[in-house]
Amino acid sequence: MSMTEDQIDAIDKSVVQLQADKRPLIAGLRELFPGVVFVRCPAEDVREGQPFRSGEHHRLYLLDRSEMCIRFTDQLETADGVVIAELD
Repeated sequence: MSMTEDQIDAIDKSVVQLQADKRPLIAGLRELFPGVVFVRCPAEDVREGQPFRSGEHHRLYLLDRSEMCIRFTDQLETADGVVIAELD
C-alpha cells in the first residue's frame, strides 16, 4: 500500500476536526480511512524520525510495515500507517 499527499492532507484535517469535536480519534480515523494503520502517542515518546507533517497540536509520522520491523519513513510510496504524536 502507498499513501498520497491528498490522503495525508485529509488525515491531518480529520485529526484537527475529531479533536475539536471531542470524538474518539483513532476510531474516527479508522472509520474514515479503512486500511490505514493509526497509532496515537505523546510527542515526547517519539525519539527518532522526522515528522512528515506538523500541526499546532500534533505531528504526523509515516509508518512503513513492509519489512519485518515497523519503521518511520518519509516515502509516501512505502507508507501504510500514521503515528499521531500529540503535543499537548
